[in-house]
Amino acid sequence: MTNNVLLVGSGAMAKEYIKVLQALDVPVTVVGRSVSGAQAFERETGLAALSGGLEANIATLDIARFSHCIVTTNVTQLYDNVCSLLHAGARKILVEKPFVLDQEQLDSACRLAQENSADVFIAYNRRFFSSVINAREIIEADGGLEMVKFDFTEWAHVIEGLEKDAHEKARWLLANSTHVIDLAFHFAGTPKALTAYRAGALDWHPSAKVFSGAGISQQDVLFSYGSDWGSAGRWWLELFTPLRKLRLCPMEKLLETRKGTVVEQEITLDDKIEKAFKPGLYRQTEHFLSANAGDLCAISELQQKFPYFCEIAGYPTHA
Repeated sequence: MTNNVLLVGSGAMAKEYIKVLQALDVPVTVVGRSVSGAQAFERETGLAALSGGLEANIATLDIARFSHCIVTTNVTQLYDNVCSLLHAGARKILVEKPFVLDQEQLDSACRLAQENSADVFIAYNRRFFSSVINAREIIEADGGLEMVKFDFTEWAHVIEGLEKDAHEKARWLLANSTHVIDLAFHFAGTPKALTAYRAGALDWHPSAKVFSGAGISQQDVLFSYGSDWGSAGRWWLELFTPLRKLRLCPMEKLLETRKGTVVEQEITLDDKIEKAFKPGLYRQTEHFLSANAGDLCAISELQQKFPYFCEIAGYPTHA
């Protein structure tokens, strides 16, 4: 079957996907919500977009004729759009993170995907950074991973002023910070034990302000984290092998400290793709459109990790 993509959404992320899909020479049909948004999309990309949202167009689109669907709408619409596509016969769906904000939605979507023999993947594009791919190669050559440390600090003073849905803000760790946490667990493996501590609260994020914890993965890799959303800091990830420490900070870069030294050096990366497209997006889309889905986050994988995300954040798994 020739690839033929339905892109749901016409905002900033949709425009990034269009750059990739055009480079891959894949036919695309775009569905936006507002007339003004669809017009802006056409002005910027040269491609026409349907307006009115997925529900208004789904009956005439014949969803089953699309080989792949990509959902890039705002967070509060992701779940509903994916379910609509599954009911309409979509078989392969890539949805922007976090996809869902509670366990009930996730369990419902998993059942629906299974009933319709469909594959749903969550777009954690940092898995496909050149820095991450290179780090995985080094870890394998060094004899494996021994420990992971990470920080998912968010800038509370910035986020409180964002015009976002209140529930999305209240579950900001899922909506945004899981970019880092997913990547840490992508390296270490799904936890089999986790001890999580939390302190403080923010007006927009009442469950916690400060996060600390540690655990061990199903692959027996130790991990630990610490983040203070009310202080200073940024995202980073450290990976320890028998021969070196690898550091991703910022995530697009890879630094190493060799065993027996204290000198941190940057590793040169072949990152031409990162400079041409939104980092990680080209390879992620390539994997999604091919039969090579191994590094993508399947909905079943998210279902395994979701309770640990909620435990780190202090969210009830059912909202």
